[in-house]
Formats: sequence, structure tokens, C-alpha cells
Amino acid sequence: MQIEYFYASKNDGRLALVKLKPLKKTEEILNSLSHGITAAAAVGGMIVLIIFGARSDVKWSLFSALFYGLSLVLLYLFSSFYHGLRHKKAKYVFKILDHCGIYLLIAGTYTPVLLICIGGTTGWIYFAILWSMALIGIILKIFFAGKYKTISTLMYAVMGWIIIFDIDIVKASLPAPAFWLLAAGGFAYTFGIIFYMLDKRLKYGHFIWHLFVMMGSIFHFIMMVKYVFI
Repeated sequence: MQIEYFYASKNDGRLALVKLKPLKKTEEILNSLSHGITAAAAVGGMIVLIIFGARSDVKWSLFSALFYGLSLVLLYLFSSFYHGLRHKKAKYVFKILDHCGIYLLIAGTYTPVLLICIGGTTGWIYFAILWSMALIGIILKIFFAGKYKTISTLMYAVMGWIIIFDIDIVKASLPAPAFWLLAAGGFAYTFGIIFYMLDKRLKYGHFIWHLFVMMGSIFHFIMMVKYVFI
């Protein structure tokens, strides 16, 4: 059993060393390995999508492939480093990047769906909304580190399900299997949030959260390869 310390932002902008609840070394190894392996797989997946995007005649395909692929790689890379590093300041930096990566992945995952499948004014409006929310979330994480965890978690959920307001357009723009893969990924992420919120109280709670995130990413990647970048 080891005690973890993190740097947290104080009201005057300075960093203070804060002692958190103990974490078992085994849990952090699992957390780091799970997303480290997925990051490596995501690099391969990004290359495949970029090739698909470059070969496609559909407008915004390459742009969307880059946005989605990079967001996928960065999320898992940041997460793996955060959980694997022992140096306190480095761990603090990657903790912030890890949380920022969630905003990037949500907006990045929707980018191909919005620009390739939905398109038009509706697609671009949602694209602007999601990336604006992602930018706001990232700013909060960087300048108000350690604060507003509940608000941040709610923002993740709202961003993930915002498209439900135009669910009929989404259904009409995607083949049925693609729609259900999109929904399945969303449910995996959303259900996993329960374990994310309980990660300090539930043994291996954060690792379980990682598994749900990986599951959601797999559903969405299959959707991209089979139905979006074709």
C-alpha cells in the first residue's frame, strides 16, 4: 500500500501538495497497462483511418480521421502516463491531461459522424457546440485543477448524449448497425462513469472504469471502420 500525493491548484494560483487516499500499486499498474496497450492499438487504428480518409472522395474524411484518431491516441496515452508515473509533478501534469483527453475524445468521436454522415448545417452546428464545450472543459481542468469534479463529469455526460436532441437525424444518417454501435459505445462510457465516481471507495473501481472506456472505444472504432470511413 502506498500513499499518493498530488499537486492541486490553490485560490491564489499556487500549487499545493495534497495527500489523497491510499492506492494499491497493483491497481495503478493495471490502470497504466490497460490504457497503455490500448494507446498502442489506437496508433495502429489511427493509421488505418487516415489511409481510409485519404482514399475517400467524401469531403472532410481525412480531416475527421485525423481529429478522431488523434483524440483516441492522446486519451489513452495521457491516461497510461498518468497512472504509470511516480514523479509527483509529472503525475500532476498528466492527471490534468488525462481529464482533458476525455473532452477531446468525446468531441473527436463525434467529428466523423457529424461531418461525414450528418453533414450540412446540423452537423456543423453540433461540431461547433461540442468542440466549444471541450475547450471550456479543458480550460476548467487546466486553470481550476482539482475543482468542479461533479460539473466536469456532468459535462462529459451532456457532451456524450447531446446528439439525442436530433436523434431522428442521426438515425436517418447512419445505417442501423452503425447507430446501435454508436449507442452501445455511449452506454458503455456512461455506465462506466458510475465506477469513475466511486474510484476512491470501490476496490479496482478506476480499473473497471478503464475497461468500460475501452469497450466504448471498441464499439465506436468498429462503427468508424465499417460504416463511416467506407
